[in-house]
Amino acid sequence: MRSNIETPFAIFTLTTAFTHFAGETYYHVTLGQPLPAYIVDLIAIGLMLLGGVYSLKDRTGSASGWLAAAWGFALCLNYRSFFSRWQDLQTTGTVEGEPDVVIQVLGVTLAIAAISFVVSMYLAAPHRNR
Repeated sequence: MRSNIETPFAIFTLTTAFTHFAGETYYHVTLGQPLPAYIVDLIAIGLMLLGGVYSLKDRTGSASGWLAAAWGFALCLNYRSFFSRWQDLQTTGTVEGEPDVVIQVLGVTLAIAAISFVVSMYLAAPHRNR
């Protein structure tokens, strides 16, 4: 059964995917992150696009599983990115080669990904409709 919040959440997911793509591409071009790090972000973006499109395309059923997979992957990726920088900041007082705003952006996006993952897991819960 499809939840009333799935459609707006799918639109939010698509919007986030496009924003993530723009931000990651800018970061990759300007700060020169390694290609494997960029590719893993593209995988997260691809999952978000699949989840959002499948959810909007299937009007009778639900694509909440796709959304949960996308947000779970994005949360894990963001968690690792944030806390590796946080550890550097704690041990050396700086994150070398990056402006300070990067860890701040990652902190905000980590919170968004965590909340979105919880919402997507609620949507995908098999007992939700009972």
